[in-house]
Amino acid sequence: MRSLLLGAISLLADTLIAHGQEKPLHIGVLALGPRYEPLWTCGQDDYQPTAAVARTESVPFYVRGLRDGLQKLNYVEGQGGNLGKGGRRFILEVRTGTLQQVREFAGEFVAKRVDAIVAIATATVTIAKEATRDSPIPILMTGVSQPLEEGFVQSLARPGGFITGVSHQLSQGSGKRVELFKEMHPQLRRLISIRRPGYTVSEQSTEEVRSAADRLKIDVVDWTVDSRQELQSILQNVRPDVGAGILISPDSLIISNIDLVLETSLARRVPAFGLQDYMAVGGAVGAYGPSAFQAGARVAPYIDKISRGAKPADLPIFPLDPTFVINLKAAECVGISPPLELLRQADRVIR
Repeated sequence: MRSLLLGAISLLADTLIAHGQEKPLHIGVLALGPRYEPLWTCGQDDYQPTAAVARTESVPFYVRGLRDGLQKLNYVEGQGGNLGKGGRRFILEVRTGTLQQVREFAGEFVAKRVDAIVAIATATVTIAKEATRDSPIPILMTGVSQPLEEGFVQSLARPGGFITGVSHQLSQGSGKRVELFKEMHPQLRRLISIRRPGYTVSEQSTEEVRSAADRLKIDVVDWTVDSRQELQSILQNVRPDVGAGILISPDSLIISNIDLVLETSLARRVPAFGLQDYMAVGGAVGAYGPSAFQAGARVAPYIDKISRGAKPADLPIFPLDPTFVINLKAAECVGISPPLELLRQADRVIR
C-alpha cells in the first residue's frame, strides 16, 4: 500500500512537470493516531471500550484547517481533478501512527526531502526535530503548549533554527476548564483525568487541575496509560455516577484516542469536558481551548512564506486564543442542563 502511494505521488509530480507546471510543494504531516470518529452510544448499557467494531478513521482537524488555509492562499492540491486549475500545486502526505511509527514516517520524509514537515503535538515535533537534525527541512508545529520550554525555539518573536508555527495554550487553560465544567455540572465532585506517565505537558496540566479542583472541593482521580489498549482497559472502570466527570487532558496519546473517551462518556452517562472544539462536536458536553481547525489554517501562511524564501528562524510564533463550545445534545444525553448564563459565555452552542 505504501509503495503504491509513493508511486502515485511520483507519477503525479512527473505529470505536472510534463505539463510545464511548477513542481508541487510536498508537505509531510506527522500526527499520533490513527484517529477515529467517535460513535454516539448514549446510555448504551452493553457498551465496552474493548469491543471490536468497525471504525472510520478521520482526517485530523488540523489537516482540514491546513488544506482550507492553503486553498485560500490560491494553492491547489495536486489531484487529478485539479490539474486544470490555476494556483501553486501542493501535495499533502498525512501519516498517523504510534510514536515508533511516527519516527519511521519522519525518517521517510527526510529521505524524500519534503519541502516542509507539519508536526502535530509536542511529542511529534520532538520526533521531527530529531529526524531533521542533519537536514534543514522546515518544521511547522501546531498543538504545542510550550515551544520555548520544550527547546523548540529560542524565543517566540524570533524562533531561530528551522522550527516555527502555532502555539496553543492547552495546559495553561486546565484550571479554567475545571471551573467551566463545575459551572456546567454543579454536582461534580469526582474528576477523572487520564494521561500518559512522564509526559511533561499533561503532568503540568494535572498540577493546575488539582489546584483548581481543591478550591472547588472536587476529588481528582489520576489514571495513567501507555497505549490505546491500556486506555480501553481502564475506561471499563467508568460507571454511571451523577457526581463524576471526565476531564480530557492535553496529552497527545489521549487526544489521538479520543473516540474511546467520548464513547465511554456517552454510554455511561458520565460527562466529559474537552480542550478543543471538535471534542465537543464529537460528544463532550463542552470544550475550552484553541480550535484545531483554526490552528491548521494558521500554519498555511507559514508554508507560503517559507516557500517564497522566508526563513523559519525569522517567523514569530502565532499564539492561538481559546474558544468555548457547549454541546447541548451531549449534555442532554448525560443529564446536564447548562445554566443560561454559561450558554451566553460560549462562543458556540451545538444544539
